[in-house]
Amino acid sequence: MVGIKTKRPRLVSIISIVGWIMVVMSFIYAFSPNVKKIGEFYPALYSFVVCLQFISFVGIWYMKKWGVHLFIASFFAKNILLVFMNSFTPGDITFLISGIFIIILLFFYRGMDINL
Repeated sequence: MVGIKTKRPRLVSIISIVGWIMVVMSFIYAFSPNVKKIGEFYPALYSFVVCLQFISFVGIWYMKKWGVHLFIASFFAKNILLVFMNSFTPGDITFLISGIFIIILLFFYRGMDINL
């Protein structure tokens, strides 16, 4: 059905707000000297992936399925980029929080809208 409005659960609102805070912190890391030392294009690629995460949290805020899809894709893209940058750690707090977010969002996935 087109334009079905569902009430956003509180947990999804909390995930969106915490996600936006994590995105702001990731932007700070994107412009750090450590990332600039790795290569010329890594800050741009990392910033692009962080922008995708921000957009995905906007979709999640509006209870759209594409927001979850984009968040999962940006999660894997960011971790692959971190592997190439030799700074991936599976025990990292943002990695763990993002994994928990994905699991929680999959519980609410069925109630989300498929339309833009």
